[in-house]
Amino acid sequence: EVNYVEGANDRQWSRSDFPWSMDLKANNRRYFGNKSFRPNQHEIINATMSGHDVFVLMPTGGGKSLTYQLPAICCPGVTLVVCPLVSLIMDQIMHLSQASIRAEHLSSNLEYEEQRQILQQLNFDHCEYRLLYVTPEKIARSDNLLRNLENLHRRRLLARIVIDEAHCVSQWGHDFRPDYQNLGILKQKFSDVPLMALTATATMRVKEDVVQALGLCKCIIFRQTFNRPNLRYSVVPKTKKVYEEIDAFIKENYPRESGIIYCFSKMDCERVCEQLRKTGHKIGFYHASMDPQERNRVQRMWSKDEINIICATVAFGMGINKPDVRFVIHHSIPKSIEGYHQESGRAGRDNLPASCILYYSYSDYVRVKHLLSQGAVDQTSTGRSWNNSDTANQMKTNFDNLQRMGAYCENEVDCRRSLQLGHFGEKFDSASCKSTCDNCSKAVSFVEEDMTPVCQQLVQLINGLGQSFTMSHVIDVFRGSMSQQVKNANHHLQELHGAGKSLNKSVVERILHRLVFDEVLKENINKSDTFGSISSILKVNDYKARELFDGVCKIMMKFPAAKKADKPERTPVSTKKAPLATKLSDPEDGLSSSSSVSPAISMEVYSALQKLRTEIMNEIGGNLLPYHIMGNGELHQISKRLPKTVDELLEINGIGKVKSNKYGARILEVVDQVVREHSSSDKTRNKVSAASMPKRQRDAPDS
Repeated sequence: EVNYVEGANDRQWSRSDFPWSMDLKANNRRYFGNKSFRPNQHEIINATMSGHDVFVLMPTGGGKSLTYQLPAICCPGVTLVVCPLVSLIMDQIMHLSQASIRAEHLSSNLEYEEQRQILQQLNFDHCEYRLLYVTPEKIARSDNLLRNLENLHRRRLLARIVIDEAHCVSQWGHDFRPDYQNLGILKQKFSDVPLMALTATATMRVKEDVVQALGLCKCIIFRQTFNRPNLRYSVVPKTKKVYEEIDAFIKENYPRESGIIYCFSKMDCERVCEQLRKTGHKIGFYHASMDPQERNRVQRMWSKDEINIICATVAFGMGINKPDVRFVIHHSIPKSIEGYHQESGRAGRDNLPASCILYYSYSDYVRVKHLLSQGAVDQTSTGRSWNNSDTANQMKTNFDNLQRMGAYCENEVDCRRSLQLGHFGEKFDSASCKSTCDNCSKAVSFVEEDMTPVCQQLVQLINGLGQSFTMSHVIDVFRGSMSQQVKNANHHLQELHGAGKSLNKSVVERILHRLVFDEVLKENINKSDTFGSISSILKVNDYKARELFDGVCKIMMKFPAAKKADKPERTPVSTKKAPLATKLSDPEDGLSSSSSVSPAISMEVYSALQKLRTEIMNEIGGNLLPYHIMGNGELHQISKRLPKTVDELLEINGIGKVKSNKYGARILEVVDQVVREHSSSDKTRNKVSAASMPKRQRDAPDS
């Protein structure tokens, strides 16, 4: 039985009089540099530290990791964290090391002696580790690890169990992993240890599946809006000029900034990379068929800003924590709304504005659907084949996910945020979008039309053609084409030939797509020739068709009100990044919009701080990345405030005492040097300007 209660609106968790409340506030400031908590963080921490099982649904960039890392500092014992990828684990450990928090990991990548030493440390009365990260495979296959966890538990030193990326537990999730389903053993063995399950993406069905599979008892669920107001969403028609459009978009909006381009296949990945490299972009590609060392090298180059763009399949997935990704482009349709939400969510983790562009064509939809049916889709970020299931139910789930994604792409009317969030069971007022998606930014009003009669005609026509022809042929016949192909098949003699001649081709195409997405029509997809091109034959779903003709099902569609109702047309979508309507500054920034710091000085300081960050990274070496030292948000704040003392530096959100002790003196030195150089150059320019004035003008008395 699924047993949980909602916690977000329960005021008891917002209290600041728990025994640990003062420690939380002090350690949050000292180790993480946070002056306050983000939404729900404080409540989640209070619930887990009170001994409750907690399920956390929080968007990417919402601060999930703090909800278990901060309790790990404040509570005695070891916090066990289960993560799906070693890359994700290593990223977390590097962040923690910069905050001087001891953490270790166990995975198959470690040598036997390294693993033995870590397990031995767990048996000490004063274990140095506050957090121990493991993969789900390690839990499933290491009896030795379980014995050591049992030993910790007997000594009351197993403080908390955390399941990160918990949606991987559910077979209905887009990243299902069988080893995650075995994690229910943790609650069975350690029933009195509070367990946390965290995810950035979960539908209602997935959420209940996770709660049940993990055996969470009277679980408290904290859900936060999945809306990311700093992201701008657009779906763009994919044409033969897609490479030129992507090139122009990046150069115009985000030159020399970090981005990801997701591609459907390995071949697409390499082709897009090659085309953009020709036009001068610093870019690399990443997919599952590459040598692991080469894959890691490319990812590291991108993470260290040695290349700006990474062109990748979905094998480049979880574990990507780079906060300053300014754009995520999908070169073709993703396989689910959940997958798209997570992939596009890798943009703007620093809460600064970022763009999410999806290039869509129906032919890509057909291509993905065909390969799904063949089980040939590229691997996901979890390393599992996306359609590697023995059950018909899983196959249907995959097709349903793709159909919903197709309907999202075809929708040129409704708010993109409403469509995405509605998939997760969240209601969103499209007025709050403030024109930050392509549909809401259109200066066009729409009218809803009942297209049921047209749909009935199309179903009748497909039946009349023997359910043996492609969509393009059906469109030609319906619109009255007298092409040789139509006449050779005698389809110009069909009763419904020309019935849709008043409709634009794109409108008929859109209606047929809608009938496919609503399962009134089915597609038989196959390779049509030796060159591997794919064709789809339209078939009628008799059950759904009866509902259409019996009046049970109505097909309502929206069209631009400015156009004639009988000839609605597509509204073109601009790929250009329009300015966001809302100010998206960090609420913790505390900066006045009328800051006295000149933009020129601010830019120079920011650039100098970036160089300092790179110097520190190279000095320390290892797996350290720039954002482990300081994020771009912190650099922006410093460059706008120009702190002169350590106390002023500590006012920057994200700079705590630990980080200040490590790097504070060097940061202040860089700021001071740039300000002095800028001031000196200003004085020199003023002297030159004064010297170049005519003597009479220089000597003129003040009026």
